[in-house]
Amino acid sequence: MPLLSGQRRAARTRQLALAFLCGMGAVGAGAFALVGSLREPDEPEPPPLQALSAVVVHGVAPEPEPDPVAAATIEEPPTTERGEARVRTEFGTARGFRPALMNAGLTEAECPALETALTGLLDFRRCQPDDTLVLERDAAGGFVLFEYHDEDTSFVKVTHDGEGYHAERVQIPVERTHVTRAGTVRTSLGDAVDTAGLGRNHVGLFIEVFEGRVNFSTHARAGDVFRVVLDEERMNGELLGFGQVHAIEYVGQRAGTLRGFYFAPSGERGDWYDEDGRALRGGWLRTPTRYDRISSPFDPRRMHPILRRIVPHNGIDFAASTGTPVWAAADGVITWAQAKGANGNLVSIRHDGGYETHYAHLHQIQRGIRNGVNVEQRQLIGTVGTTGRSTGPHLHFGLKRNGRFLDPLEALNGPGRMMASRHLPAFRRMRDQLLQEMSSVPVRAPTAEPAEEDMAPAETDPEVMD
Repeated sequence: MPLLSGQRRAARTRQLALAFLCGMGAVGAGAFALVGSLREPDEPEPPPLQALSAVVVHGVAPEPEPDPVAAATIEEPPTTERGEARVRTEFGTARGFRPALMNAGLTEAECPALETALTGLLDFRRCQPDDTLVLERDAAGGFVLFEYHDEDTSFVKVTHDGEGYHAERVQIPVERTHVTRAGTVRTSLGDAVDTAGLGRNHVGLFIEVFEGRVNFSTHARAGDVFRVVLDEERMNGELLGFGQVHAIEYVGQRAGTLRGFYFAPSGERGDWYDEDGRALRGGWLRTPTRYDRISSPFDPRRMHPILRRIVPHNGIDFAASTGTPVWAAADGVITWAQAKGANGNLVSIRHDGGYETHYAHLHQIQRGIRNGVNVEQRQLIGTVGTTGRSTGPHLHFGLKRNGRFLDPLEALNGPGRMMASRHLPAFRRMRDQLLQEMSSVPVRAPTAEPAEEDMAPAETDPEVMD
């Protein structure tokens, strides 16, 4: 039966659609085959369509394979013998003490009581990024212990007894061993001490102990030798530094042989003594600071280094680093304690017998030092500086009697007192032991006077107090 025109159009449309679908199927199959041919030979076959559809239908992602690198970096918190978790963190960049506590694992409810317990033992404003916080909790998560490590030789420990927190500072045991260091002067005593690994601050001890017996600025010579017996301090086997010095020896071509021994009787203040038990430092007037050298002596006819004219230098200059402590040379009463022209920051003290001492160019004057205040010998009155008319940090020390300036070196460190007889047996035993320790480190003793060019130079840095 012939088809009507409408039926013919519908049949033609169906044929065109079927042809289009068959063509698209052929193109897709060709593309799939082409992709398959481009895949590397060793590339695994993709999962079958049925498996992929199962994943989509159930909506469950397959378990990923574990990352061996990531797994290796995950560590369980260390535990103590009692099974408690112990976690250690650093203060780091925390914006305050409370955030640092919470970073360490403390709860917001625990922090206030813990801070209260630490008050007085820890200055929360001085925390450093490398300070360490340690927190221990029991298996149930309860607080057991907190530690704050802010010093090499001690830390703060907090415990809980069920009712409250209790804090204490725990001292870490320091191992102290007598060691002997020795050296030979080549250019200066300071360089020799530095080469021996002691640090230049130990030079001041030689100068202070042997004050009045040798002037290291003018008497030191290349080839002079020294020995020092002192405590080497270690903690957990690591060197912290050096502690108490027990004995010093200097053998020089011009200075001769000088020895000093530090002795502190039980319950009494220690001091330095010679081999016979007489105090090496004594007299009514004591050196007011620990210094590197005398950079300018007393000189009524000195050429001023800044003004370039003759101006009396009415005192002596002790060269020392800014901030070095300055103490009263003798008992007395403060008569001046403020800035005074070319002197910079100046402290003046009146003593018995018509004497006055003056301390110029101070960096700072100690709090509480003011007119009318009584001070004792060796009491801190300020620090070395370079205020006023000065070319470098030093202490200008002046001495007057009845209004007339004197050379302080002629009055400083007179003969010391003899040790009490009851202490002499113990002192002699200690002295003999220290002499034996010093002799165990050989040094080549100085022989002949060296040529002028071989001498350790006397450094100068002239200053003045007007």
